[in-house]
Amino acid sequence: MPERKMDTVLQEEAERTHSGDSNPNNPYGSILDFQPDEAVGVAGLEKFEDVLEIIGTRGPWNFTIFFICSLASFANVFQAITYEFLGVTPNYWCHIGPLVDANWTQHQIVSLSMPRGNGSPWDGCTMNNYNYTKAAEIGYNASIENPGSIAIAGDNASVRCLVRDFNTTEYKSTVVTEWDLVCERRALYSTTQAATQAGSLIGSLVFGYFLDRFGRRPVVLACVLLSLVSSAASTLAPVFLFYVIMKTLVSCFMNGVYMGCFVQVMELCSRSQRSLVGTLFVMPWAFGYMLIPVIAYFIRPWRWLQAAYTVPILLLVPHFWLLPESPRWLNSAGYPKKAAEVLSAAAKANGRVLPPKEALMVSLNSMIPLRTEKPRGKISHVITSNIRHLFSLITDSDFRVKILICYFCWFGVSVVYSGVSLNAENLSVNLYIYVFLGGVIEVVSYILLGFMLRCVGRKSLLISVYLLCAITISIIATLLAIFDKVSVGLIMFLSLSGKLAITAAFHLVYIYTAELFPTNDRSLAIGQSNVMAGTGGIVSPYINDLLGVVISWGPSVLFSCVSLVAAGLALILPETKGTDLTEERTKPRKSEIDRDSAEAKSLINDE
Repeated sequence: MPERKMDTVLQEEAERTHSGDSNPNNPYGSILDFQPDEAVGVAGLEKFEDVLEIIGTRGPWNFTIFFICSLASFANVFQAITYEFLGVTPNYWCHIGPLVDANWTQHQIVSLSMPRGNGSPWDGCTMNNYNYTKAAEIGYNASIENPGSIAIAGDNASVRCLVRDFNTTEYKSTVVTEWDLVCERRALYSTTQAATQAGSLIGSLVFGYFLDRFGRRPVVLACVLLSLVSSAASTLAPVFLFYVIMKTLVSCFMNGVYMGCFVQVMELCSRSQRSLVGTLFVMPWAFGYMLIPVIAYFIRPWRWLQAAYTVPILLLVPHFWLLPESPRWLNSAGYPKKAAEVLSAAAKANGRVLPPKEALMVSLNSMIPLRTEKPRGKISHVITSNIRHLFSLITDSDFRVKILICYFCWFGVSVVYSGVSLNAENLSVNLYIYVFLGGVIEVVSYILLGFMLRCVGRKSLLISVYLLCAITISIIATLLAIFDKVSVGLIMFLSLSGKLAITAAFHLVYIYTAELFPTNDRSLAIGQSNVMAGTGGIVSPYINDLLGVVISWGPSVLFSCVSLVAAGLALILPETKGTDLTEERTKPRKSEIDRDSAEAKSLINDE
């Protein structure tokens, strides 16, 4: 439909106003209340931030959207860091059938069968090489007084056992006891957390692309439904492989929910609010972090515990009715009419008045990026176009350096965060208290970050927290390398200081990355960077487990070096504090021009 001239719109609006033909429920005001402009519809309405200022950024509509989106942060933590409670490992020992059948007590079986020495009371993966059938016949006292009478001749004083019994006094059932994830099967226990990180990695890659291509709302809603199904299914897992697959899927889908909701709230707040909104969005994560050990303390059987950790996902069900599509994405994707519908609903809920619909449409059309057409033609052309979009940030010279630095910063912050958490955990005698304190540290970190973001730029703040983390961890490494015994209190203080800094860095890279890239590439940038974070989360435990065995202070040195390199690379990034979120690339890429020409020629030849 051809666009009408602005003077025609003005004349019609004046006639409607003078005739008194108005609808009190109509959120659109009179063009006479705004300064008209032929090029952009309404003078001063040139950027989407200007539209947000008109509909309001602190009204009931905005608070509702922020609240329901922040629930994604709360629900996500219950699927991300709960494997320690689901897989608590109680004391265990070899299962010896003849002694069990003879009604020997746990203490009697352990006293006779477990090898002693090597600084530990017994080794639950091996047992003394005895004739236990004979031991059951002669009794406990005779066997313990004269073990030589039941010893089996041979070179091996002990043998490995294939089946274990667990102490179920405190934990009736855990993932470890369910599938015997100890001894030679211990690596499978680590796989449960690796699967969670792998799911997050896959979700970041896949849903970062989907959020930009198909919109925020449909992807978030699909992920909410699939997260609920997969998490519930994990509680009923009949075999270990099924459990691992479900944990991978729920982590994947929850990451899609988290990313979509985070991008949504960042796109709906004003420039001055982004620091505060970004910090408040992640605060529910910290509250959930503290709630995890509280729930686990009262619910011990792992299937019921997993069911309890599934309940927070139900808080996301109202998204199906309350979550709108991002009007910024709608307009950038070439749907200004749908964007206007969302904006009108927001203005009405906030008690604000929009410019007349036609004038608003003119302004919204002027904000649409030049390239919004969908790939069309043969399937091969569509697939090729999507693949190009997937790698567009690396192939674009304007974004290449930025995205590569973001990749390393996200990888580094994930490696160090996981590594510091694992090292600090070894200093705590009570898992429940340690995790709860970790949640408290996260709250403190986010509060401090919120204040700092209001007065310090993103770039300088990110460099500072990386350096602080590097310094504290390097001090730990130095102390461990020089002294045989170091004060546990000092090590705990330094570890928590490092965790405080790296926690702030983890959230800051989210905000910084969202501000570095335009709307049509924002989710893609965050998603791909999240892939690198997932990779770091998978790698970190192996650094602690493998390098730490050889050199106790080695992991700390490596984590410190990673933090230093990330701080150095952050120096190259531009400052984004006080700038508007960009809507499109600054100029069309030569590769896009060449591609369009090639696709056009191909389509002509096909026809």
